[in-house]
Amino acid sequence: MDLETHQMDVKTAFLNGELEEDIYMDQLQGFVQDGKEHLVCKLKKSLYGLKQSPRAWYQRIDMFFTHKGFFRSQADHSLYFKQTGEYLLIVIIYVDDLIILASNVSILKWLKSSFEDEFEMSDLGELHYCLGVEF
Repeated sequence: MDLETHQMDVKTAFLNGELEEDIYMDQLQGFVQDGKEHLVCKLKKSLYGLKQSPRAWYQRIDMFFTHKGFFRSQADHSLYFKQTGEYLLIVIIYVDDLIILASNVSILKWLKSSFEDEFEMSDLGELHYCLGVEF
């Protein structure tokens, strides 16, 4: 199909997730104020190490794709696609790595720009290696 194949990486992906429940943690050493040692911190966002973080991240990226008009594959929930009469876009997610296949460069640039507006990203350019596989 002669698709453009590029790769992007989401920086600190798990920090983008929104928590569904209240989670509290002890105050960090060095930040405890005298007389307030008994207080705890309520998390507003997901953190690395929380068991909820991967799910919260996936829900966040799923919402992004849904708002952009993508459909999620029923066979593989890490595969999203958007097709019109003018173009085809396919995105494969592996945790914080995105493989993008696009039928033309202008739609690829639009998607990359949309990602960068929403998340802190690294544009890795054309896909050469992913998960130890050479393309």
